[in-house]
Amino acid sequence: MAGKFKNSINRKLLIPLLGFLKQGMTPNKLALSIALGFAIGLFPIIGVTTIICLVVSLALKLNLAAIQLVNYFVYPLQLILLIPMIKLGSWMLGINPIPFSITQLLDMFNADFFSALEKLWLAHLIGIFTWAVFVLPISVFGYAILRYVFRRMSTTT
Repeated sequence: MAGKFKNSINRKLLIPLLGFLKQGMTPNKLALSIALGFAIGLFPIIGVTTIICLVVSLALKLNLAAIQLVNYFVYPLQLILLIPMIKLGSWMLGINPIPFSITQLLDMFNADFFSALEKLWLAHLIGIFTWAVFVLPISVFGYAILRYVFRRMSTTT
């Protein structure tokens, strides 16, 4: 099972990303695309990461396919980390942003999706706070490491 997962990651993520280097993408741009795809992909608001990646890739002249590939790859992590990021931020700030039970939340979303989102704006802000505190520094560190690795790879090939 682990071997199958590793082969899948190699085939669907690593080989395509390294292919960008072979196609002439600079190590710096590839490292930045991966770091930003990771950071944006974990942004704690569902449904906006694809648009953010598009805007960032156009603004910074990055390869859209590279940044979106990483964004889509980390999407399951975004879902898994959404509630823990809100809870951690709530603990850090001493705020309870979701004064509703799970049943109440489900009822709210079933009744009026956009109204429910409006009532949960503080939870979104706390999730963004936690994302900024943890994910952004990790991404900067990851960018530095990836830039070094890709530079080394491009000089040896």
